[in-house]
Amino acid sequence: MWNPKIIDTDKVLYVAIADAIERDVQLGVLKSGERMPPQRSLAKIIGVNLTTISRAYKEAENRGLISGTVGSGTYVLQNEKRDISLPGILNRDDEIIELGLVGSTKVEGYDLANLLISVAEDETLDSLFDYVPSQGLRRHREAASKWIKQYGLELDPDRIVICAGAMHAINCCLMGLFEPGDRIAVDSLTFTGFKNAAQLSHVKLEPIAMDGEGMIPESLENICRRSQIKGIYLMPNMQNPTATAMSVERKQAIADIILRYGLILIEDDIYNFTNNTERTALTSLVPDNGIFICGMSKAFLPGLRIAITAVPDRFLCKFIQTVTNTVWMAPAISAELVSRLIESGAALEIINKKRKVIARRLQLAKIILKDFYFQTTENSMFLWLNLPEGWSCADFENIALMEKVRVISAYKFYVGNQLPPNAVRISLGMVKNDEQLIKGLNILVRILKQYPLLTSPVM
Repeated sequence: MWNPKIIDTDKVLYVAIADAIERDVQLGVLKSGERMPPQRSLAKIIGVNLTTISRAYKEAENRGLISGTVGSGTYVLQNEKRDISLPGILNRDDEIIELGLVGSTKVEGYDLANLLISVAEDETLDSLFDYVPSQGLRRHREAASKWIKQYGLELDPDRIVICAGAMHAINCCLMGLFEPGDRIAVDSLTFTGFKNAAQLSHVKLEPIAMDGEGMIPESLENICRRSQIKGIYLMPNMQNPTATAMSVERKQAIADIILRYGLILIEDDIYNFTNNTERTALTSLVPDNGIFICGMSKAFLPGLRIAITAVPDRFLCKFIQTVTNTVWMAPAISAELVSRLIESGAALEIINKKRKVIARRLQLAKIILKDFYFQTTENSMFLWLNLPEGWSCADFENIALMEKVRVISAYKFYVGNQLPPNAVRISLGMVKNDEQLIKGLNILVRILKQYPLLTSPVM
């Protein structure tokens, strides 16, 4: 019988129990199709009342983790009914219109074959298949240094570490610079990958209220006064999932708080390449406190698992040691390809093509969704759709999936003890073409115009 051995007692109990169910499903402790304990039995095991367990099961059901029917019990949903991970999606047929994952927008018109040939014919090829320093080869770090100048960062290549993707860089931050039990301030709606990474590192996340520009400085200041906050995680220039972007004034206000309380900033700027306006990194305002992560998979190609990571001198040794302890080194062959794309100018050509596709798709979305309230930023790869009154975001996600359109509900992104807003993220990046995007959005509009279901569908 399942027994949640670790529950976050800082949260409301029913939410903490639902979080424990989600954690153990992700870790494989709870298997697909496994029967959950009867509610009375679990209440006795944990030492809470029956109402708390009932609310926890309902919360877990809303997240798509379990399903229960009267007389049959409650069971963990099968993988194919709840798995939204990229490998799972790639193995499926083409029936689902993918408006859930952001992914990497595909564009044509650049010659990758010639790039691979130039690397293969270079005399340095053999060295790319050997061990290289964990920080990365200097010529790769020099190219990276040139690239991040566009974000207002003038850095010596010795301050740069080449990581095996943005998630690797995030995990190196958490494992190398934080201890279990440390607290990190995050947007109340934040990147699911960071939530999962924090859970694995046993780091506690403190949700901070948001507005149309992202994190609210006054709310951050209040939590810093009340609690021992060690770090802060932000996407200032294109926030996932809400597509907000901070003004210069907002960045300065957040930077002042970071400096006042000595916070470690983890700045994830993976979507900044689409931004046509204010692209300056928040890290440029707090260079001794900020780790700037510039993932390249969304900008270029997802198979190039490379992230440019700018690290302050005082954290550099610990960070590089964590790279060594995790993957030893990022793949040098991928770093070489990224560096050549940057040096040849092909990188900017690819990005400009992607911006045009994204801008066109966003305009289509604005036209089709004109009767509904949504939030986005110019050239964003996704938008945040607020559902009409009466809808549950979990219900909407499930009903859309039944209609073969995938969107992601606020439950996946929310950090906190209260119910998340009734909203979903709609991605424009992974859909195959404009025709499929139009079809998927029109299906969503048709669902939105229906009266919401009174109960969650059992899938």
